[in-house]
Amino acid sequence: MIPMLPAEKISKTLPAIDRNSTAAFTGHRAESLPWGFAENDPRCAALKSALASAIASAYAEGKRCFLSGMASGADVYAAEEVLRLKSRFPDIRLVCVFPCPTGDPRAASIASLADDSIVLAGEYCAGCMQQRNRFLIENSSLMIACYDGRSEGGTYRTLCLAQEKGLRIIMIEP
Repeated sequence: MIPMLPAEKISKTLPAIDRNSTAAFTGHRAESLPWGFAENDPRCAALKSALASAIASAYAEGKRCFLSGMASGADVYAAEEVLRLKSRFPDIRLVCVFPCPTGDPRAASIASLADDSIVLAGEYCAGCMQQRNRFLIENSSLMIACYDGRSEGGTYRTLCLAQEKGLRIIMIEP
C-alpha cells in the first residue's frame, strides 16, 4: 500500500540533498531489538535518548537534513526524535525514504509531518531495501547506527557499505 499521505508530501522527484549537511540512520528492526515492540521498556527509552543526543550532536556539527529509511524499530524511532527536535532546531529537516509503498499507519503519520518523503520503488521487489540503503549512503556524510555488533543482516551490510564509502559512523548499542 502507498503511504497514507497527502500527494504533496510524496516527492515525484528527489529533493535537493546536500550530502555534506546530511546524516542518515540505520538500525535493527523492532523484532530484532532486545525488547521487541515493547517501547515502554527502559532500554527502548535509553535508545531513544541516545538517538536524540546523536542527532543534536550532528546538528551542532552542521547537519541539517536527516534521512530515515522508515523501517520499524530504529529508523522510526530516529525519525520521531528528529520531529521532536524541530522545536529546538527549527531548520532541521526530516526526509522519509521508503523503499516501496507501505500501509504502516505509524510510518505514514511520521511522513505526514516530515519535510519530504520519497518512495523509491512503485511496489515491493527484490532488492528494494538495498536500493533504499544505498540511497541513504550516497546522499549523506554521516551514518547514525543502532547496531548490536552481529555480522549479518541489513544493518551490518549497510554499515559495511557506509564504511567502504567513507561515511563517518556514530554507533549506538541498543
